[in-house]
Amino acid sequence: MSELEPVEYETGTAVRDYDIIEITQTAMGYEVLLDINLDSGYSLTGTKLEITHEDLQGYETNEVEEGIKYALGFFGHISQ
Repeated sequence: MSELEPVEYETGTAVRDYDIIEITQTAMGYEVLLDINLDSGYSLTGTKLEITHEDLQGYETNEVEEGIKYALGFFGHISQ
C-alpha cells in the first residue's frame, strides 16, 4: 500500500459539538478520547486529541476541559 500525500485545503467544516469519552493523564499532558459532530452532518467517533501542559499554559488554563474547548475552536460564550 502506498503512502498518501498530504492535501492542502483552504478551510474545512466547523465542529458543531463534541462529547468527552475519556481523559487520560500522560507525562506530557492529557490524551482525550472524543466523539465529534461536524456542521457538515458527519461525525468523528473515537477521535484522540493530545493536549500538552504547554498547550494549557498557552490557553491560560489549568483545566483540561477548557483546553479541549479552545483546541476545538470554542473561544467564547454566545449569549442568547
